[in-house]
Amino acid sequence: TTTIASLSWRELFQDKHLQSLIDTALVRNTDLRTAHLRIEQAKAVLMNARLSYLPSVELSAEGTTNNSNITMSNSYTLGGLANWEIDVFGKNRDNVRANKKSYYANEASYQNAVMNLCAQVATVYFNLRAYQQQLIVANQNIISEKNILDITIARYEAGLGTQLDVSQAKSVYYNTSASIPRLDAYITQCVNELAILLGTYPSSLSNTFINIDGLPSIRHIISTGIPADVIRRRPDIRQAELLIESQAAAIGATKADYYPKFKITGSFGYLSHDIEKFFNNESQMFQLSPSISWNIFSGMEVRKAVQMAEIALDESIENYNNAVLNAIQEVETEMSNYANALKTIEMGQQVVEQGNKTLELSIDLYKRGLGTFTNVLDAQRTVLSDQNYLVSAWNSALLALVRLYTALGGSL
Repeated sequence: TTTIASLSWRELFQDKHLQSLIDTALVRNTDLRTAHLRIEQAKAVLMNARLSYLPSVELSAEGTTNNSNITMSNSYTLGGLANWEIDVFGKNRDNVRANKKSYYANEASYQNAVMNLCAQVATVYFNLRAYQQQLIVANQNIISEKNILDITIARYEAGLGTQLDVSQAKSVYYNTSASIPRLDAYITQCVNELAILLGTYPSSLSNTFINIDGLPSIRHIISTGIPADVIRRRPDIRQAELLIESQAAAIGATKADYYPKFKITGSFGYLSHDIEKFFNNESQMFQLSPSISWNIFSGMEVRKAVQMAEIALDESIENYNNAVLNAIQEVETEMSNYANALKTIEMGQQVVEQGNKTLELSIDLYKRGLGTFTNVLDAQRTVLSDQNYLVSAWNSALLALVRLYTALGGSL
């Protein structure tokens, strides 16, 4: 028994062409690179927040010459000034924690972008392969219809058939032939869509899909339900959860503004009128000054800021709850779609098999003069329609599997 959540993209879709396209997209897709830049931006914000743990240091050097009519004096100063806010009420700590969770949320957003990109590439790729398979079906039916057309012409020339039979056979033959340009256009459109996803030009993919391949095999996946740990694998769920933690930490940082701030200011340096004695002990100077500040008139402003932060937290919680509900709904829907698509494929294969037999029997009876050409025409149209329907059902199953895997938070 295999569960879909335990498989990677490579294990789920064992298609070397698809894996090559996904590998290229992960390197060259422009939207994905933009998402990675957002991670770097969040990392820079986090590093800047961590600097609040350290004192700020300012260095200065000064030389002064005072020349008057009576005397001339020189003064040299070199020193440093440090300010350090003691994080008594955890404002800096909570601020760092909020930015840290925000950084992790951006990482989860990037993973979500990776997963969606893989799903997009797989979706377009399977559509392309489906159109190619329909092209194979059309060409095979064109050959069959041409043979039937030749039979009607031969019977008409022998006085055994009618001009109507020939005209109807030509109509079916030309109608199927007319579908070839349409399918070629769909294939070209898919190639162009893949080029955008891969961050390249369509011309670079022109030789990639020359050989027409069939659709990948269908895997029969068995689901044992939707456990919470599986749903939490989804990057968007992790992102929503991390944003809640970030907003909660932001509230703590905001509430710290209710309380006083404790600072220590220190300075150390040298002051001398004689450059040769500049670094002597007598030239040293230092000062250490603890201080406390409390803006008691900003209570209303802080209260409004806390209320806004609490509203943002409530919004994050609602977004998380909504994301979980959507995740459960998506999994259940796509599991049902995939299961029904498998049943459709199974029945469609039987329909195609019986349709081919019906066509063979109707042609045989027509050749022997025991059946009408109307039966042959009906069988021809039915075979083409059933074969295309089977290809569509196969592709629908693959696309449902892609969506199901994405709904479960599939990984590389």
